[in-house]
Amino acid sequence: MSEKDNNLTPWQQKHLEYQKRKAEEAKKEKKANQPKKVHFSSPFLKSLPKTEKNFDDTRDEAESAELLEEGFETNNEETQSSEAPIENEKIIAQLEQLSQENEYEYEEEQIKRPSRFSSLFKGSAPLLKKMWPALAVVVLVFVGSLYLISPLSKISTFSVSGNANESSEQVALASGIQTSDSIFNILNNKEKIEATIEQKFPRISAVTINYHFPNRFEAIVKEHTNSVYVKRNNQTYLVLNNGYVITTPVDATKLEKLPVLQNFNDEEVKTFVNAYETLKPAIKSLMTNVTKTPTDATKDFIAIDMSDGNQVRVSLSQLADRLPYYPSVAKQVQAPQVVDMEAGIYTKPKAAYDAYLSQLSTSKSASISAQNAKKTDASSENTAQSTTTSSN
Repeated sequence: MSEKDNNLTPWQQKHLEYQKRKAEEAKKEKKANQPKKVHFSSPFLKSLPKTEKNFDDTRDEAESAELLEEGFETNNEETQSSEAPIENEKIIAQLEQLSQENEYEYEEEQIKRPSRFSSLFKGSAPLLKKMWPALAVVVLVFVGSLYLISPLSKISTFSVSGNANESSEQVALASGIQTSDSIFNILNNKEKIEATIEQKFPRISAVTINYHFPNRFEAIVKEHTNSVYVKRNNQTYLVLNNGYVITTPVDATKLEKLPVLQNFNDEEVKTFVNAYETLKPAIKSLMTNVTKTPTDATKDFIAIDMSDGNQVRVSLSQLADRLPYYPSVAKQVQAPQVVDMEAGIYTKPKAAYDAYLSQLSTSKSASISAQNAKKTDASSENTAQSTTTSSN
């Protein structure tokens, strides 16, 4: 033991011996572990090499021992009279600073060290730029193939909305769509399916099939509205706004407030409905009963009973042109009146008009009777002449 060591306190001598033993053990361990030392570039494996970190700890302890010894020698030469606790505090502070510096240097070395994976792909950027279109196509084909074989490419549900008179089950059955059908097949035949539904249901005016992600379809139905009724052989039938007559009779006690056409054929019904649907709702709501009243001049003359007590007489072919003038005429007369729109527009009290029609009918009947009588007399004369000629 040197003279410098003799100047140390007993505690410092023991601590110095302990540090020397630790330094010798660290040197031996360093030699034993040095061939196995491996540096990892991945930041995720930073905490794995415990052997290397233990080596760094032992190296720090060895350096600390040397520093402690030098510190003891320097302190004994310069300030032998200073107190031991102060010296210990300075040594500990130096050791902590040295440990922090070593740790910081290790972290910087790990950051600067090139990654194994980065070196693997180094220089591959130009190749990837040339290949990315082909890779994109391959990926798309792969994803598309997966979609085609997956349940998402098959329809899961088919719903119907907007239907009031036709059931959803009937519409779905008429469409021919099944839950196992391909989505693309339905999209390709969308217009054909819509036309099929419209043809099978006269009440349906339009159908729109919409697709909802990922595999749902909805048929939005628009139905024809009820327009008028037609009465034939004491049976009442509903007529839609397109002129189609529903062949199933309706209950006469459950009729809506719609005009009733008396003994109109299908062609006359369609002509009336086409004109009727062009009128304003205020005029349509006044019409109650429609009968055919043909004249010698107008074969399609009709009489329309109005809910305000008046009656309008107009030709069926001029209904859409003449009837819009009715509201302004009705304001100027007191019901019940007959508004005749055959040759122009004039009004006449209903009683007087009925008397006129009765007189006209009587005159017509008398004229027909006279014509028949003349025909009979002429026939008799011809018979008499034929008999006389035969006698001679």
